[in-house]
Amino acid sequence: MSMIPDEKVREVRERAPILQVISDYMSLRKSGANYQGICPFHGEKTPSFNVNPARGIFHCFGCGAGGNSFDFVMRMEGLSFPQAVKFLAKKVGVEIPERPLSRDEKRKMDEQEQAFHINDLACEYYRRVLESDEAGAAGRGYLQQRGVDQETAATYRMGFAPAGWDNLAKFLQRKGVPQEQAEKLGLLRKREGRDGYYDTFRNRLLFTISDLHGRAIGFGGRVMDDSLPKYINSPESVVYHKSEVLFGVDLAKKGMREQGSAIVVEGYFDHLALYRAGYTNVVATCGTALTPPHVKLLRRYAERAYMLFDGDEAGRKATVRSMELFLEEGFPARVVEVPSGDDPDTFIRREGGAAFAPLLEQSLPIFESFYLGVLKSLDIRGVEGKVAFVNEVSPRLSKISDPVERGLYEKEICRAVGIDQAMLHKRVGIPAAAPRPQQSKAAPPRNAATEEVLLTLMAKYPEVVLRVRDHGADKLFSGAHLRLAEAMIAEAGQGDLDLSRVLEQIESPEERSRLFSLFVEDAHLEDMNAVKAFEQCCQALERHALKGGGKALARELATVDPDSPRYLEILAELERLRNKKSKLL
Repeated sequence: MSMIPDEKVREVRERAPILQVISDYMSLRKSGANYQGICPFHGEKTPSFNVNPARGIFHCFGCGAGGNSFDFVMRMEGLSFPQAVKFLAKKVGVEIPERPLSRDEKRKMDEQEQAFHINDLACEYYRRVLESDEAGAAGRGYLQQRGVDQETAATYRMGFAPAGWDNLAKFLQRKGVPQEQAEKLGLLRKREGRDGYYDTFRNRLLFTISDLHGRAIGFGGRVMDDSLPKYINSPESVVYHKSEVLFGVDLAKKGMREQGSAIVVEGYFDHLALYRAGYTNVVATCGTALTPPHVKLLRRYAERAYMLFDGDEAGRKATVRSMELFLEEGFPARVVEVPSGDDPDTFIRREGGAAFAPLLEQSLPIFESFYLGVLKSLDIRGVEGKVAFVNEVSPRLSKISDPVERGLYEKEICRAVGIDQAMLHKRVGIPAAAPRPQQSKAAPPRNAATEEVLLTLMAKYPEVVLRVRDHGADKLFSGAHLRLAEAMIAEAGQGDLDLSRVLEQIESPEERSRLFSLFVEDAHLEDMNAVKAFEQCCQALERHALKGGGKALARELATVDPDSPRYLEILAELERLRNKKSKLL
């Protein structure tokens, strides 16, 4: 367990409501008293991930993942329990007392934290140059020319790297940053053949690349003329993994959640143009192809994506690559076509933001856009063209996992090219149906089911907790259920029952998962007469106990000598049980 004091853990839990924590990562929709979404822990199309805000717990009925806000952050961020508590504490402003670090620990102090700190310092420096330094005048002039105001520049944490060789190097040195660490982050480069370092970004306008939580993890530097390379991006580092980061995701989280969709563009200025025009659900790839982690990241917040790639050959290839990913992930995506010779930035600056809405409405599903593009590029009147078309389209067609969607596209394609569906089937090689999910395990024995009903009543109604306490939990529960009931009684005795805290104490992951599934849904308990339900559970459990006792006595009776005194005792006991049972019915 962590060395963090219990009262601090409790304070963080209270100040970081589960709905707020989980909504930072994924899109949730209200469903009764709960909220539902597409589970971020396994691939699914229909939401089976449930959050119960009143109880502070979540559970996915698809993969069995469940827990409280700490469990969720541990899974999403790959953290231990103490790290997750500290992570959330930082977000909600709870100070956690730290013991002083030893000299050795200081030296080894989390490399990532150091990287965030250095990037922050660089960001601060570049921002200041752009905002007020004489050396930033060229950057300010360039932004003015492109119609970018100061407020937008501040939102994007834009900066300017002055023209000299070692402006940042000197600044970081004054701040006590070891230059080799700044080199690892791609901010400085080592001088060849002699000592010292020089700045990577010189005479460039800078965009700050942030992680999900808005922390600076890298930079994209753009020239202000036609010199090459047009862009220089930070290299991979301990905090920056290009295949997992989309530019602007920290700004777009809310927009993607609210609109249920994400607009994906290629460039920083395309992002900026759309964001300023009110399309707050926009993200950009940072000079890399879309990857499976990118698609998973989008899936956390959105239910579909709109792709805006350049209309040139490179853009077409990028669209095809991303299409394969979307089809494999079963994630709906559409292609938005900007007029030829335009990109989103030039189009919006000329036509205005409102003119972009019809382009979104006219967007085509990504597969349809792809095959229509292939049709246009080939002469399909002859056999050769038809074969080339089928060869190009069929491997992608087989990636569509939904058989209905695939069947409809097959019909359209066959009609367009004038070929037989059976021929296409031969070429595609239709994938076999996915294996049926295994049937769930047998239902628990009747008394276990009744014990579980009683536990859910305890979680919902404080008066049932008191009745169980007065009746004696050991008379109603057995095994793990008894331990949980006792923990609930103890927790309720200290004030309100904090269910997520109680469930934290259960060590078996299987048992915890089962209990989260039990407690996450409680709509069926609304408007119930809790006391009456408690009494019915007690009677059912007592009947079960009597039945079990009667069977054991009947087995013993079969082995006892009818002339012995024990034989008469058993008969009398069985008669007593029968009378008791008849009163319970």
